[in-house]
Amino acid sequence: MTDREYRPPEGAEPLLEIDPVAVRVRFECRETGHWLQPRIWRPAAVEPAESDSELFVQLHLDECEGYYLNLTTDEPSLFVQWRLHEDDTGIVVDDDRVPPRALAVTASYNEAGRWMDGGARVDPVPMPEPMIPWVAEFVSLHYVAEPTKKKRKGGKPSFLAREEFGKMTEREREEMRGRDTDEGA
Repeated sequence: MTDREYRPPEGAEPLLEIDPVAVRVRFECRETGHWLQPRIWRPAAVEPAESDSELFVQLHLDECEGYYLNLTTDEPSLFVQWRLHEDDTGIVVDDDRVPPRALAVTASYNEAGRWMDGGARVDPVPMPEPMIPWVAEFVSLHYVAEPTKKKRKGGKPSFLAREEFGKMTEREREEMRGRDTDEGA
């Protein structure tokens, strides 16, 4: 997708409150054949759900950059934070056939990254086709790219060759001596 696709339509009024979309996560279980981990659970898809669902995809103004980054990839995704089933004692039962529990779903790269930084289990699943224009419209109305910073001319002193660094420090010393003699006169 190009930047041109993200310009708001003429006369468009940005909506500050967007209704969340109810979703459910479908998990798949794959047998590994290994005695240490006999099966692996993974989120397979995010699907529409009834409005009484516990999971929602909600768009927030402060996550626009994360949505933009997601939409500009080859395969836009939804990110599912999930946990394996626990028994009554709070112990995770690896060989349990009960599907894992999805805790949250987001379309933002940045939010998913924060979840992973916090140690959560997060996996991407392909974004449903009808959801892509919904997120793209939100981004087109609200995302403003931060201006790029101008680069300094020349390298940073810590990356200069030893001789160049020596010459630079000598020039700076000469300038300081020149200032001191000008002030003393």
